[in-house]
Amino acid sequence: MKTQFLSDPARPTARGGAHAALSLPSLAWLESPASLASATSTKFAAFSNHLGHASHPSQIDDKTLTTPLAGSPTRPHSVPPMSDHRAIKNPVASRGELQNGRRLTPPPEYRPLPPSAGVKGGVDLNPSQREVAFSTEKHVVVLAGAGTGKTAAIVHKVAHLIRGGVPRGDVMMITFTRRAASEMQKRIGALIKDIPKHGKDDTMLVGTYHAIASLLLRRDAAGFGLRGSNFTTLDEDDANSLMKSAFRECDVKPGDSVTPAKVRSALSYSLNKRIPLETHFEHEFRENAGRALTLVKWYRKLKQTANGLDYDDLLVVWGRRLAEDKDYAARLRSAYRYVICDEFQDNNALNYEILSRLDPEHLTVVGDVNQSIFGFRGASCGLVDIFLKEHPDARVIRLEKNYRSGQKILDLANGVVESCPRALVLTSAKGHDTITEQVPLPTSVTESAFILDWIRRRIERGTKPSEIAVLSRSSRSIETVELALKFQKIPYRKYGGLALGDSAEVKDFIAFLRLAFNANDRVALVRCLTLFPGVGEASAENYASADDEPHDELFAVERSLPRGAGSLNEWLTQLRTAKGLGARGEFLLHVIYPLIERNYPQNHPERMATLQALVDSMKATPLSMAEFLDAFSLEKSTEKDHHESELTVATIHASKGLEYDCVVLCGAGSAQMPHPKSTDPEAFEEERRLMYVAVTRARNRLLITYPVDGVPGSPQRPSPFLPPKFPWDQLTG
Repeated sequence: MKTQFLSDPARPTARGGAHAALSLPSLAWLESPASLASATSTKFAAFSNHLGHASHPSQIDDKTLTTPLAGSPTRPHSVPPMSDHRAIKNPVASRGELQNGRRLTPPPEYRPLPPSAGVKGGVDLNPSQREVAFSTEKHVVVLAGAGTGKTAAIVHKVAHLIRGGVPRGDVMMITFTRRAASEMQKRIGALIKDIPKHGKDDTMLVGTYHAIASLLLRRDAAGFGLRGSNFTTLDEDDANSLMKSAFRECDVKPGDSVTPAKVRSALSYSLNKRIPLETHFEHEFRENAGRALTLVKWYRKLKQTANGLDYDDLLVVWGRRLAEDKDYAARLRSAYRYVICDEFQDNNALNYEILSRLDPEHLTVVGDVNQSIFGFRGASCGLVDIFLKEHPDARVIRLEKNYRSGQKILDLANGVVESCPRALVLTSAKGHDTITEQVPLPTSVTESAFILDWIRRRIERGTKPSEIAVLSRSSRSIETVELALKFQKIPYRKYGGLALGDSAEVKDFIAFLRLAFNANDRVALVRCLTLFPGVGEASAENYASADDEPHDELFAVERSLPRGAGSLNEWLTQLRTAKGLGARGEFLLHVIYPLIERNYPQNHPERMATLQALVDSMKATPLSMAEFLDAFSLEKSTEKDHHESELTVATIHASKGLEYDCVVLCGAGSAQMPHPKSTDPEAFEEERRLMYVAVTRARNRLLITYPVDGVPGSPQRPSPFLPPKFPWDQLTG
């Protein structure tokens, strides 16, 4: 099955950090995406005033989903397209022509299969899962507890739709991780491989909000008011670099209250929570709010000059058009009649507005309010209640039979959240005995020593190291365990570490490709210049900011490159004229070698080997330049195989979606969980949900530890989230 498979963003680390051995992700999974519709709206959104040609900073802010657009046209971006830039296809045409956002011909009739019908290659579903798979209501809410087989229910639902006559291209699946999207598209493909397509472009759309938004914006840049489809998607590292540049432009020195990271975080939180920017900044920065708002204006101006959009911009621009261009919203609604949104509890207000304005013919949302642990990103578990209030006729289905853990572990998990609204009561389908232990230790050092001894005993009794995880509320609480593992030379893998796209040499390599693709990419220009001998960050910044007007060519203004970087212009010309992604990679690999050797003298052969593997992948992939660059800004995780000899060390946030035979939750004392800063009721309840997520990672055995001396002068007790009368097992070998 050919599926448009898009991926999720990852957070990078700063350039020049410690280099780690990395495996290369296959880029073949990101197939050439088809366009949603070739027809352009008669309304021409005047976003050029915001993103392209205004002399003032762009105004992508908290008002962009409600403020009417001015009706001025945008100029097309005149940079010659790359030689492999692809023509836009229209998969909607194969499913019925559209006019004014409506079908001229009806879509193929959906013939619901009876609940008794099976799926070739499918699994036996329990009654609740079958309810999900055969649900036909306009709005369905699936409350799916941890380990209850929600993915099986979802993929069977899609398979039944397609086997009943719904074209694949009528289905949009929104996920929050590439791992989830990969699993779903693979399992659905196996269930419908015998079902013919409704035309060659009949493909499902699977991806995150950000990846789907990026696809839509690139396929109809003019309709979104953008200068062109060759905008740069700014990852977190790029966006932080631009914010630092805004500080320099405004001659503001970062202090305790106003730093680049704090301003960006506050801006993102405001946009995702739909809080007016001025209101939120007054709360966050108080007397420094005016200064912080000025920095945001300069940050937007720098993005505008660089022809770049950060992650939040992708969603804001998409949501704005859905709100204001009714014809466009109708076309999208007609193209994707069946929308499934997974991990609904991780949605924020901006996500919810997009979903509401899309308003598909059939919408299924799937989630568990007790696994909502990303409030710092703006996620809100209260959206389930809002959804049910707005859609009182929605069908609610509860999945509570757990296929992961033994009952005693589930009893503990149920006890953690029993006071929470909409709490599910999990029951085990496995029926085997499990062990739950709680051990206080004198200090964090003795805690880590005890944990290592406990792990050794598990391994000696036959548990694979890869089936053992050490989790913690914060990275600080897990540091002593990590140090002990290093000293004992015990192999482990830490989740949330360096990814391929975050390694310095790959970011260097990608910067040259980005600059060839988007002549106004200031962040890429600065990175490229600083690689050359004799060019420091200050001179590179000065050169990049010498002319803030967007240009079609990098050096449209007659001025000399910084000394030592004279070959840059020639390199970019070669990259623009080379035919195909592989040819560009080969050329750049050859010319960049002296720069890698100079900037990374201690391990340049290893870094060049990584780049060689990257170029080999470029030769094999069918991606266009835009798709390839998006693959690195929207998805950087290598997702390399976890070797059987490696333990897992992770924060609870990073462990979500994973499971292990044996789990250690360390640092779980009363002064550690909840986190000391989680003082308001909402944050306190999110800490409770973190405990629930940690407990439900364990299949067979769970150990909870904490250091008694965690807080000087005040001995720790067990976390208040743990049931006080729970029957813990006696510590055994």
